[in-house]
Amino acid sequence: MKRPRIARPPAGAWALALLLALLLPLRAQKDFKQDERAMIEKYKRARVHFLKGAEHLKKGKLEKARKEAAACLEIFPNHADGHWLSAQILYQQGKHEEALKEMETAKSDFAAFAKFYTYSYQEYLDQLRKDREEQEKYINDLAASLSNARTPEARSRAESQVNQAKQALATIDNRLRNPIPPTMDIPAEYHFIHGNILFKLKRFGEARDFYLAAVGADPRHAAAYNNLINIFFASGDVASARKYLQQAEANGVEVHEGLKKAVLEKK
Repeated sequence: MKRPRIARPPAGAWALALLLALLLPLRAQKDFKQDERAMIEKYKRARVHFLKGAEHLKKGKLEKARKEAAACLEIFPNHADGHWLSAQILYQQGKHEEALKEMETAKSDFAAFAKFYTYSYQEYLDQLRKDREEQEKYINDLAASLSNARTPEARSRAESQVNQAKQALATIDNRLRNPIPPTMDIPAEYHFIHGNILFKLKRFGEARDFYLAAVGADPRHAAAYNNLINIFFASGDVASARKYLQQAEANGVEVHEGLKKAVLEKK
């Protein structure tokens, strides 16, 4: 039976499931104990190396990415994203057994690692509320200058500033409407990379299960759907292949045209 082809993650997909957690500012909570503050500081320093490594990986610079991942984990050994990054580097280097160990470590560390997301998100919301108050005051000051404008040019300039300030306020309000998640589940990209590694190790049944977990976490994960449909089709389970083809398309996911045709035409 012909071995299914494995889909690679789409450009930039490595960052999608965790983008917010990576970009939020991390400031020490007032009620943290001293050791917790120290841990936050280590996390912040490790995060810098992770972000650099992720950028290098995105550009295919594996050795530079590896060095940054190593620096991240040296500072913060339980940095789940650091292990996830390391797993992807090893995967691309063809070191699949080592990649699997890193991926398993990333998942085992994720629950404790995720608490930093919750802490930082709460502080992020607090800062947004302060920013909103300052932005409202700024708009009021601009409105006063608008009423005092004596020339058409000055009025036009003031109106432009007011409009920009109101847009910034609307952006803040939109961010404040996003609720803080009570928990943080393992992201779809973790499951997807885990599945890819197992696929390369020819452990297709386990790979299938992780692709299922990936689409469960992200119903629009195109690469996971394509790999999942591929595995079912290659194993002779055409009914399941068609089921997930229909599910993918219902979620607006594009399935490879050749794969779609093969699944639909199979008798």
